[in-house]
Amino acid sequence: MENILRKLFVKLKDAMDEMFEMKTKGHVGDVKQSAAALLFVPLKHSNREVKRQIKSGRDELQAEKSKVDLSRLQLQNLLYEVSHLKKEIIRCQKFESRDKFLELLSDKEYAIKFTDKDDHDKLSKHKTHLYRLDCELRLRKDLDNQYSVLMNSKKQLMEQNRRQTLRYLSFGPALRTLQESTKPLHDALQLNLDVEWKLSAIVKYLPRPLYILFINLQSLQRIKDEYSFSSEVVGYESDIQMQELLSCNSDESPPKERRNFSDDVNMPTGNTVDNSLERALKPHPLHLRVVMDSPDKSNELVLTIRYWELLKCVTLRAQCDSNNINGQGTFRDTNFIQDLFSHLYANDFGNCVPVPGIQYELQNFNFNEGECMKYLVNNGYGKPYCWLQGMCSVATVNEQKRYNHELKLHKWTRAVFDRISKRWRSWLRLTQQLRGLTYKEIDMYTLRENIYPDGLSSSLVQWSVITTEEFNIQNSDLLNNLTDDNSITYTSYRAVIVRGSAKMECFIRIPSNYPLETPLWILSVHWNGQHTSMNNSAIKMMECWTNTLRPQHLEKEDRLLYSQLFRTICSFDIFLETEGSMQATREYNKEKPYISAFTKRIRFRPYKFIKKGSIFTFKQ
Repeated sequence: MENILRKLFVKLKDAMDEMFEMKTKGHVGDVKQSAAALLFVPLKHSNREVKRQIKSGRDELQAEKSKVDLSRLQLQNLLYEVSHLKKEIIRCQKFESRDKFLELLSDKEYAIKFTDKDDHDKLSKHKTHLYRLDCELRLRKDLDNQYSVLMNSKKQLMEQNRRQTLRYLSFGPALRTLQESTKPLHDALQLNLDVEWKLSAIVKYLPRPLYILFINLQSLQRIKDEYSFSSEVVGYESDIQMQELLSCNSDESPPKERRNFSDDVNMPTGNTVDNSLERALKPHPLHLRVVMDSPDKSNELVLTIRYWELLKCVTLRAQCDSNNINGQGTFRDTNFIQDLFSHLYANDFGNCVPVPGIQYELQNFNFNEGECMKYLVNNGYGKPYCWLQGMCSVATVNEQKRYNHELKLHKWTRAVFDRISKRWRSWLRLTQQLRGLTYKEIDMYTLRENIYPDGLSSSLVQWSVITTEEFNIQNSDLLNNLTDDNSITYTSYRAVIVRGSAKMECFIRIPSNYPLETPLWILSVHWNGQHTSMNNSAIKMMECWTNTLRPQHLEKEDRLLYSQLFRTICSFDIFLETEGSMQATREYNKEKPYISAFTKRIRFRPYKFIKKGSIFTFKQ
C-alpha cells in the first residue's frame, strides 16, 4: 500500500508540474487536468483502504488489550485468594476448640457409659473425638432435662410447704387458747404437760439435719416398750458463738493473712494437706449422742452423730461400752462393731460422701472426696451412711447414682432402729457364744436343739482363732463354690472334737454381715487316715447337715452357733458308730438307736431322726 501511494503521489506531482508549465506558457490543458483529476480516484480508494486497515488494527489492539486486562484481573484474583488462604491458614493454626475449656468426662467414665469398641475402632481420631463430643452433648441435655424436672418438683414442694406452714400457723392461736382454757383441768389431773414437752435451750442451736433427727428420736424415746435408748445434745452454746466469731474473722481478713506461705513451703506435703483439711473440715460444735442398752443391761451401744458444714452430710461413729464390773465387755473379744452398720443396708458401706454434687464443691477448696473420707476415718469421726442421711432428711446419691430423699422420716427412723436393734442383739448372742466356746463356759448337755434327748459321746477340747489363710488352705468343695465379695470380711476359728482315738478338726468362718449369712463349717476327721469332703462322701453329708441349719429352724432362745456345734458333734458320733461297725476291730459301739445304718447302695449316714411316741430313732 505504501508503494502504491508513493507512485500515485509521484504521478500526481508530475501531472501538477506539467499543468503548471503549460499555464506559464499560456496553453490550455483540459486533457491533462482531467487525467490529473482521475489520479485522485485511486488515491481516495487507497485512503479508504488505509482507514479500513487502521480500524481493523485498532479492533485487534482492543481485543488484545481486553485479553491482557482479563489476564491481569485473573492474576489479581489469584493473588487475593492466595492472601486470603494464607490468612485462613494462620487463623486455623491459631484456632482452639471450645471443648478444651469444658470439663468433660474422664476416659474411664466415658468408656463405661458410651464407648462401643466394635463400632468405633475404624474411625479416625478426629471423628472419634466428634462422636465423644456428641455423646457429651446428649448427656448434658439429659442432665439439663433432669435438672428442670427437679427444679419444677422443688418449686411444687416449696409451694406445698408454704401452704402447710400457713395452715400450721393458723392452728397456733387456737392451740394456745385451748391450752390456756384446759390448764385448770391439767392442774386438777396433775398433768405437767409443759414440763414434759419442754426441750433444753441448746436444741434450737442444732443444725437442721440434727434437729430433725433429735425430734424424731425424742418421739421414739417415749415408746418405752419397744425401744430402750436415750438421746441427748452434747455441746455448749459458747462453742457455737466462738465458731461464729472465728468464721466472721476469717471472712473479713485478707487472703494473704489466711495462709502463711513460708510455713507451707517448709512443711511436708502430707502435713500441708492434713492441716488444710483440718482447717476446712470442722464439725458443728453440737452433736447428738444416742445410747442403746442391751436386753440384759450389760452393754451399751453409743452412737455419736455429727454434722459437717462443708460436706453437708451427717456421720456416725459407734462404740460399745460394757457395764460389767470386771470391765470385760462382750464386744472386746471381736471387732465387728463397725461391720454392724456397714452391712445394715445393701450396698451402703459409707465409703463415699453421698451428697449430690459434693465433688464439684470440694474442687473449689482443692480437695477431693477420697481425702475427706480418709480424714474422717483416721480421726474417728465415723462414716456418712446413706440410711443415716435419710433419717436427717438429707438428699443422697448412692454408688449406683440413684437419687433418694426420704420424706417419711418418722417411719424410716423406726425402721432403721428396728434393724439396728435386731442386728445388735444377733451380734450380742454371737459374741456370747464365741466367748463361751473360747473359755469352755458352755454345757453341751443343755444344748438339745429339741432333737435328741440323750447326751453326746464326743467332746469339744479346743476353740481358737486362726487366720484367713489357714482357713483357705483347707480341702473342701465348699471353698470352690463361694462367691468373692470384697465388701465382706471374715473371722476364722478352729475347733477340735475328740472321742477316743478319733479327732475331728472343724474350721469355721463367720462373715461380717451376720446374720444375713450364717457361719460356714469345714470338717476334717483324723481316724484311720484323714477324711475330708473331697475323699469321703460321709464328711460331705456331715458338712451339709451342719451348714444347712438356719436361724428360722430354731426356737426363740436357741443359739445358732451352739446348735451347729451340737449337730457337728452328733454327726461325728454317728460317723464313728456306723463306720466302726464295718471295721475288723470294733472300737465304738452303737449307742444311738438306728433303724438301719445302711440300706441298699445308699451310703448316707442316718442323720435324719423320727419320733414314735417317746422313742427317737435315727434313719437315712
